Amino acid sequence: MNASIRNSRMQYEQVRQEAEAASARFRSNSRFYVQPASGNSWAVVGANDNRLYGQRRRYFDAVTYAESLERAVNAKSVPVVTVNPPDEVRTRWGALWALVLIVMGGAFSS
Repeated sequence: MNASIRNSRMQYEQVRQEAEAASARFRSNSRFYVQPASGNSWAVVGANDNRLYGQRRRYFDAVTYAESLERAVNAKSVPVVTVNPPDEVRTRWGALWALVLIVMGGAFSS
């Protein structure tokens, strides 16, 4: 009986250490992480500033919220490519040039 209890405790300790290592890896790769909070809930905390960004009742909801915050930050940091529409003067000159080519082609074909 004592051997099985010791074995169970060793397994528990090993799993706890693996969970702490995984948590540390996640914190180093992410801007936000989830930690236990008061009142049987989970807090979403910023990795750089330890600021509280939200609190959720369920762990899954807190992780989903942290991932959505991560996506929002990534979306804001991606450069936006803007396309400027051609101005009215260029459009008019282009249309005039096309009309001249059509008229000249008709004149030379007859």
